[in-house]
Amino acid sequence: MKKKYLLTPGPVEAPRRVLEAASRPLISHRCGEFSELFKGISRKLGRLFESGQPVVILPSSGTGALECAAVNFLRQGDVFISLSCGVFGDRFREIAARTGARGIYVDAEPGSAPTPEAAAAALRENPGARALLITHNETSTGVTVPVREIVAALPAVDRPLVLADGVSSVGAIECLPESWGVDVLCSASQKGLMTPPGLGLVWLSKRAIDELKGRECPSYYFDLKLHLKNMKPDSYANPYTPPVSLYYALDAALDIILAEGAPAWFAKRRQYAEAFAAALEELGYELLVKDRSLRSAGVTAFSAPGDASEAVRKRLSAAGYETAGGQGTLKGKLIRAAHYSDWEMPEMEDILRAFAEAIDNNSDDGYLKTARNIFENR
Repeated sequence: MKKKYLLTPGPVEAPRRVLEAASRPLISHRCGEFSELFKGISRKLGRLFESGQPVVILPSSGTGALECAAVNFLRQGDVFISLSCGVFGDRFREIAARTGARGIYVDAEPGSAPTPEAAAAALRENPGARALLITHNETSTGVTVPVREIVAALPAVDRPLVLADGVSSVGAIECLPESWGVDVLCSASQKGLMTPPGLGLVWLSKRAIDELKGRECPSYYFDLKLHLKNMKPDSYANPYTPPVSLYYALDAALDIILAEGAPAWFAKRRQYAEAFAAALEELGYELLVKDRSLRSAGVTAFSAPGDASEAVRKRLSAAGYETAGGQGTLKGKLIRAAHYSDWEMPEMEDILRAFAEAIDNNSDDGYLKTARNIFENR
């Protein structure tokens, strides 16, 4: 039977090893075995982030992790600055606004990214802002925002809390919150971490933990202090029942990512994305993100020749290749193909051949040679 490919940017195709781990027999979430599993995941996430700071694991989607950050660090009357270049940056600010805080919005055009200069200017104009919201990887456009450079452009003194959306970057793109100066990093299981949906992650800096001490969270479910209280040095637990099977799956996924070291994994995903994008261009597709330095290692956004993106998506779906379309103002204009999984050259060749057939490109396989040269010469 012909293999089907899930190319949506979440959920993504989980490796067989991850799915097998998820099928292990259930255990009590109050037993020592689960505590050791939880602590082991935390240590592995620490290696991924190069940080010893705690990571709270929530039974939620990435949106839940973002809401957790908002309700713990913002309240009515606060001011936050929101940097956005697409649908998910806009979603983060909407979540924050529902706390009653007031947003200052800084937007970049789809296919581009907010700049350090724009962030610094917004802070100069709003010196009392409590938080700065950044989306590290904008899934709707395939843009990776330069978070490290943006934070470096902020003043060291009286700097707002930096709340970063890493939902679609963590696991696929280098993300070092502690060394970059991020205070809260939110992520989820179903994208770069190659795990089924259902886990939200919230990494906290020392500064963020100190900030929590004087604040009351209006949510029980998302109360970070309650979660941290249950993460004792000798016993890690959740305040309520977690999806145990997903912990097993996440643990296995982290083993895959860390097997050769996180930097090597990130480099491989980057080369895959670059090879895939180059081959698409050779076939005649047009990439949305023109600046190569901003192109995501997790998802590529592009349009089909002749404004036929939706027709091409339908042909791909009929052949077993499920892609995502454009969102917001780009609805009907884009194809988005994710590559978060542990795919190698054989999978890329299958996918690229399908994209060639979908636009009736019957030329030679030069596009495959282009992809192979880039991916195999990393």
